[in-house]
Amino acid sequence: MKRTFTQIVLLGMLPLLLTAQSMVGTKAAQFLGIEVGGRSLGMGGAFVASADDATALYWNPGAAASLMGNEALFVHSSYLVNTRFDFLAGVFQMPGIGALGISATMLDYGDMIHTTIEKPNGTGLTFSAMDLAVGVTLARAMTDRFFIGGTMKYIQQRIWHEQATSVALDLGTLYHTGINGLTIGMSISNFGTPMQMSGNDLDHFYDIAPDLYGNNNKIVSTLKTDKFNLPMIFRAGVAMDVLQTQTMNLRLAVDAIHPNNNYESLNVGGELELFNQFALRAGYKNLFLKDSEEGLTLGAGLDVPLGGIQFRADYGYEVFGRLSDIQNFSIAMTF
Repeated sequence: MKRTFTQIVLLGMLPLLLTAQSMVGTKAAQFLGIEVGGRSLGMGGAFVASADDATALYWNPGAAASLMGNEALFVHSSYLVNTRFDFLAGVFQMPGIGALGISATMLDYGDMIHTTIEKPNGTGLTFSAMDLAVGVTLARAMTDRFFIGGTMKYIQQRIWHEQATSVALDLGTLYHTGINGLTIGMSISNFGTPMQMSGNDLDHFYDIAPDLYGNNNKIVSTLKTDKFNLPMIFRAGVAMDVLQTQTMNLRLAVDAIHPNNNYESLNVGGELELFNQFALRAGYKNLFLKDSEEGLTLGAGLDVPLGGIQFRADYGYEVFGRLSDIQNFSIAMTF
């Protein structure tokens, strides 16, 4: 059954895999590609087969069913160009049903100065922009080693009085082989409807006959914007514990990435866990991707029990080339 399911997924993705072309800047809701979690960032984004916390709601919905207990998570990142990125998630185990997950992703662009052609230095007004995605996840353990799940999410992009909305689906599977912690994961994200901007600022007056005296020169019309597809991403990866002792564990991971708005690439990373409490991480993103600004990542984590609740804090750092480097903080509570 597992082998048949995997073959079906790969067969369905074959048209994408055969279409190797870059379409950078041609998709809407690019914030959906911002990777979630200090731990995953530290491991270079090689996480589709390693997700074992609430960030699975982003990386691999199927992995949510493998969590031991309930978990609440908060992620914050000071992202590019002084924007603010936040991710909130909760996973709750429901006996007989599976794992239920709720998540919210937000990218806040902050306040910006309103300008016009006549007033390029500002009109005295400001406007804001924000991207938002809210998702509900259901994941189940099909066997003690095979997990499958899906997320249905509502997506909105807003700038001043304009907005665009969409509905999308994420699917993911995770398989524990039982061999030295070897896990295999696959996911497809953001399979949904196109987005199209609409709003009051697209309404304007139009003179259909400017050379005709006495005609109505204030016909109300609306500018029609184009539709843009979502940034769909297919991930397939493996992770394995390559060195285990009583006091340490070294885990290595690699993910193959196929987006519909860029070429294929690889993410690689590793995590060294000490005394089941401390973790050091390193990775590299977008291997073999031409003109990528992303590359080296580093991270660290602390996992401590307190009053029957497990607290985890993770930090990730990414070198982002000519742009400002990214720092990511996440706090999780398992109960």
